[in-house]
Amino acid sequence: MCPLDWMDAKSVGQRPADAEAGGLFDTGDATALLENLNDAQSDAVLHGDGPMLILAGAGSGKTRVITSRIAWLISTGRAAPNEILAITFTNKAAREMRERVAKHMPTTGMWISTFHAMCARILRREIERLGPWTRDFTIYDTHDRNLLIKTITKDLGYDASRFRPAMLGSLISDEKTGRYDRSDFEASSFDGSVESEVFVKVRDRYDAAMRSNNALDFDDLLVRTLEIFDAHPGARDTYAHRFRYVLVDEYQDTNRTQYLLTRHLAGWHKNLAVCGDPDQSIYAWRGADIRNILDFEEDYGAGGDTAVQVVKLERNYRSTDCILGAAQALIRHNSNRKEKDLHTDKQAEYKVHVLECGDENDEANEIAARIHGLRSRGVGADEIAVFYRVNFMQRALERSLRFAGIPYQIVGGVEFYKRREIRDLISYLHLIVNAKDDIACRRVINVPARGIGDKSLEKLAHWGAERGVPLLAAARSEEARAEIRGRAKVSLAAFAGLMERLEDFADRPAGDALQAVLDETDYFGWIASSGDEDAPNREENVEELRTHAESYDQDTPDGGLRGFLQEVALVSDIDGMEDEGGARVTLMTLHSSKGLEFPVVFVAGLEEELLPHALAMSDSEDSEDGVEEERRLMYVGMTRAQDELFLTHARTRLHFGESSWRVPSRFLREIPDEFLENATETESDDDVLGVYEAPETAAPNLAVGTRVDHDHFGFGVIERMQGAGINARVTVKFASVGSKVLLVQYANLKVVTA
Repeated sequence: MCPLDWMDAKSVGQRPADAEAGGLFDTGDATALLENLNDAQSDAVLHGDGPMLILAGAGSGKTRVITSRIAWLISTGRAAPNEILAITFTNKAAREMRERVAKHMPTTGMWISTFHAMCARILRREIERLGPWTRDFTIYDTHDRNLLIKTITKDLGYDASRFRPAMLGSLISDEKTGRYDRSDFEASSFDGSVESEVFVKVRDRYDAAMRSNNALDFDDLLVRTLEIFDAHPGARDTYAHRFRYVLVDEYQDTNRTQYLLTRHLAGWHKNLAVCGDPDQSIYAWRGADIRNILDFEEDYGAGGDTAVQVVKLERNYRSTDCILGAAQALIRHNSNRKEKDLHTDKQAEYKVHVLECGDENDEANEIAARIHGLRSRGVGADEIAVFYRVNFMQRALERSLRFAGIPYQIVGGVEFYKRREIRDLISYLHLIVNAKDDIACRRVINVPARGIGDKSLEKLAHWGAERGVPLLAAARSEEARAEIRGRAKVSLAAFAGLMERLEDFADRPAGDALQAVLDETDYFGWIASSGDEDAPNREENVEELRTHAESYDQDTPDGGLRGFLQEVALVSDIDGMEDEGGARVTLMTLHSSKGLEFPVVFVAGLEEELLPHALAMSDSEDSEDGVEEERRLMYVGMTRAQDELFLTHARTRLHFGESSWRVPSRFLREIPDEFLENATETESDDDVLGVYEAPETAAPNLAVGTRVDHDHFGFGVIERMQGAGINARVTVKFASVGSKVLLVQYANLKVVTA
């Protein structure tokens, strides 16, 4: 990685510890910040100027180190609050970091946010340097992006079912984030999935539409900020000189653009502290480059006066010694890493359980049975998580949990802000502050229903396109409306008047603007009259949005409607995890589990071609890199567990309508036996599941040795019986498929007497 030329200048203007920033807050003795920190953590907190790499093992307290360092820098006078920039990857992590710092001192003036939120904040001030955009730009999420691409694809005469908007959007994103070069697309097709001519035309039309809509997608937030920094050194220097200390969490997840943004911001003074773990780099598929952290010492220490301090946080405060030992033994099979020797004082009560199951339904039933046993031991449902590699595994797990009466939540399912009523109202709010947003205008121009049909809308859009004006401006034009007939013509005039009244709320608090939309549109009345069975839930969702807007206004009085919309646009799946309500088991993909922890964790589907995934084991040149990333993904899942870890796999699995025999994952073989307990064969099963007692729906005369008939597997003999009630299960050896563990309540076994 080549350093930027201007960054090689020696740092100047460094202020002593007793400079003007000192004494701003009555924080007490700065040494109090070091209480209960171990030696390595203290070293990271007390580091002075210059670059620092914090290699933070799983569960090693890195968030506490970062927040303590921020507080130490300010309390000792090394920096003022507005000279601190701390970046992380989720809004939830940023919020937690801000709350922890606030325990020591006010956070006013500090920038503690995600990369995307930071860039959005910079662009609100600087984007007009790039020409077509204004500071009231709209942020398009993935749904908005794909909707625009679908419209463009159809307008160009291409088949949207063949050239799927999500696929094209993904390729556009890959190009923007530097995973592929634009010339590569123009020279050839991408893996044969889309002709280069189609991609180039859609991409160029999409770029033009984003400019005319005054909109940015998530990638644009980063890329446009980098463009400003590259083309306008004065703007770049404003931020580089302001933020005298830059801290980046989860540095192993940064992509090329984020790497360059960081260099721009920290290159002048090199007071950059990055924290991360190469063993937890799991986002290469979305552009993350593990070399950013592996090469940090070379990037910031070579060829200059600056030495990089490396601090290893190796004490784990989360997991038991058994879980930690198993995870470390696994990850040491990777070569692209920096060695750490994690240790913990937490002694294991249980070894890592390995559960072999018959098929995906047996696996799901087994997990449900285990969860029942755990809950009978006093483990709360909200203390249990089930991770899986791919989303299709969710179906069987949901079915078994529902049948077993176990409450659960899905992280990364249909999120709150993707519900149609929420999208309607957010689109209205976007249109209030950005009259050029055609995507928002298309969504709400007939919501509530006004009799503006697709043909009328297309005529209006065509009129606007010919004259280079946005859709809302066309709706306001008497000339444009003159081409529309009937009810739609009157309705367009009414809609134009409605938006003119609502525009007065662009500079008002978010709660006021939302209430105006609800009143002007009678949105609640429209829901009530819709006859929709889900109307009560939709009304509750709208109420929740109103509550959130009012809460935002109270917490961020200077944010206004624009600040609220920016916050909403940057919400992630993990941020949508519910913190309150009834206790529920959490279901999520392994990728979503990053940064979380649970007392009990299940990792399901540990089979070749699932974990590691088949795409990671292709014959391509980087197949070994792919397998290493899959191993890191497994490592992340394992190290989420605090007390107990279950690893499950099936002998057969139904996928794409076909059932196939499965090979246990190589990752299971890479964990030494000393850490494993084959739970299906241990004496502890009965302690978990209780003495066998069949549910009332089961055949009354089941016993070891009984011959039974199963609707799918045919004839077999009962080998073992365990559990009670809904937990009751039997191990049956079938002539056709061998031994299977079945929950009696659902197996519908018939005793064979003849």
